[in-house]
Amino acid sequence: MTKLAKGALVKLNDETCFTTHVGGGLAYPLSNRTNDEAGIVESRRPVTAEEEAAWYASPASHGMNDAGESKLPPRSRYVPLHRGRVYQVLRARCRVRLSWGNAIPGMAKILCTQTGEETYIKRELLEVV
Repeated sequence: MTKLAKGALVKLNDETCFTTHVGGGLAYPLSNRTNDEAGIVESRRPVTAEEEAAWYASPASHGMNDAGESKLPPRSRYVPLHRGRVYQVLRARCRVRLSWGNAIPGMAKILCTQTGEETYIKRELLEVV
């Protein structure tokens, strides 16, 4: 097995991403059964300044939430990763802040070769092609 490094081509590791029901090695799905059966793993990326400005300009940002507190803008966006696709590693080892808490260690920044979108995913969910 080759080392996960910048510029390497990777794919989702079936054993660590999917249940035994669909050919993987997990007893329970990572997110939900629908994504597991469709061969999708959820990954996230930080929102851009333009996306945050668009959120503040939208009606969704106005008012209060159910607890009576002001609404906070989203800090990250969902990016689906598909089984069988090849991704390029942009950063093999990184920490990224995807929410209002601390940065999440053990991540890799990858580029989808089909959509051109960059996203972050846990390193143990990837395998080098």
